[in-house]
Amino acid sequence: MIVPRVMKLSTRSTYGMRALVELALAQGQTPVSAALIAKRQLLSVAYLEQLLHRLKKEGVVHSVRGPRGGYVLAKGPRLITMGEVVRVLDGSPEANGHQKGNGGLGRRKVRLPAGRQAALDPTRHAEWIAGAVWRCVHERLAQSLDGVTLQDVCDEVKTIAGEPLDHRFTFHI
Repeated sequence: MIVPRVMKLSTRSTYGMRALVELALAQGQTPVSAALIAKRQLLSVAYLEQLLHRLKKEGVVHSVRGPRGGYVLAKGPRLITMGEVVRVLDGSPEANGHQKGNGGLGRRKVRLPAGRQAALDPTRHAEWIAGAVWRCVHERLAQSLDGVTLQDVCDEVKTIAGEPLDHRFTFHI
């Protein structure tokens, strides 16, 4: 069996996605604490709280205060894309030097040097080609991530587990 190579996402995005799946599976029930999510996902509570704070600031989750508080999704899992999660958790497009409006993975304006001499410079030519390849790859990756919703990921998790995972959050009064 040939195993395809996998492009890795940042730890920040991966942990954020895992937390959001936990919240989506508990949707409609009581809020889920960061401590419970961290315990289930084997994550640091402090680090997870930083991620949840970013997600809250950008309107992906809401927090509920009090003894039964925790986090809930701010919108349905069908409306949250993995591209949105990556953009929220991995920073703004401007911070990475990219143009605004295309998820931070768009084309940058490239200043071409004047004259034929610059066009014949093999180092510069190679840099232009490598840059073009990576811009195209990043654009396609952004499009792919925007096509995957939190609901898609939850459905995949349920399929892999072979059982509905909704029952894991059972609260008794």
